[in-house]
Amino acid sequence: MKTKILIVEDESIIALNIKEILTNFGYEISGIAPNGEKALLLASTKSPDLVLMDITLQNREDGIGVAEQISKICTVPIIFLTANDKNKTIDRAINIKPYGYILKPFKEIELKTTIEIALKKFAENQKLTSKIIEIKSENVSLQSKINIDEQKKQRFIKLSHGYIYDNENFVLLFNGEAFELNDKENKLLKLLIKNIGRVVSVEQIEDFVWDGELVGEGALRSLMFRIRQKLPKDFITCHSKIGYKILPLQNSDV
Repeated sequence: MKTKILIVEDESIIALNIKEILTNFGYEISGIAPNGEKALLLASTKSPDLVLMDITLQNREDGIGVAEQISKICTVPIIFLTANDKNKTIDRAINIKPYGYILKPFKEIELKTTIEIALKKFAENQKLTSKIIEIKSENVSLQSKINIDEQKKQRFIKLSHGYIYDNENFVLLFNGEAFELNDKENKLLKLLIKNIGRVVSVEQIEDFVWDGELVGEGALRSLMFRIRQKLPKDFITCHSKIGYKILPLQNSDV
């Protein structure tokens, strides 16, 4: 497949001369644009592989500005053509990172060499960009897997005596089966697991389990008595007149 080149040049004789040179070199011409409007149209519809951009277009339109606009709508290497060798113009052109800069008048071989170098450099940059995107995608996938693994670790919390707490469904498991607890017992366990290893005060427990309702001091003692009838005595530890806690499983318990 031939390389397609868009020529953006307002002087028709020069444009046709460039077209003939490029055709003789085996390139395909996507079109000739004398101004920014047509250049943008051809760039978006013809998908050129490279753009030759004159810096000064019809009505002294700024070719550098047109090149910037083209770069926003398509990824394509741009080579500037100009008779202007002023440092200020060259600096402005360099700022948009062109793939070449040719001063008029130029030799045919100079044009061909600049185009070939630009195409090769562009292809290498595209491969590098694709590789970077691929690596980033792999990193995102790896991070996603790590996050899922962490979530799984956090979801199932190992407790003493072979109990496991499902932190997603808020269910206590034993031997792979849900351990039967009533609503208030489940709420108590949920709060203690959330604060595992820390003492939860009597006031915090009463507020959470009974939804802020004022209850007598015997209500919590009664609840603790019932749950301790179902679970091992040291599963929930009591800290006299302070509160209760569940200890995390120690490595030596595994």
